[in-house]
Amino acid sequence: MIHKLNKFFVYIHSSDGLIHWLVQRSTAITVLISLFLVFVFDSLNIFIILGSLLIFHISAGIQTLIDDYIHDHILFLISITFLRINVLFLFKTLFVIFIC
Repeated sequence: MIHKLNKFFVYIHSSDGLIHWLVQRSTAITVLISLFLVFVFDSLNIFIILGSLLIFHISAGIQTLIDDYIHDHILFLISITFLRINVLFLFKTLFVIFIC
């Protein structure tokens, strides 16, 4: 799953800016809808989906900031690596807290 997610990230950031913009907006709308559903239905499954979408949305936003404002190649690679490690840690934490 992480490999597919990584390929999706690469596709988003290597393609046209329109696709990245659409992904950012669609995840934001999906996060808002799932937040509403968590309060209405009070379901743990929807809360796990909300957490996953929120992690994805935040990482895509931080990736955009790194792409736009970090121009040094070494610092760029360090930042992307640090971001991916943090995303993996957040997904692991979400899994351990809510699934196990």
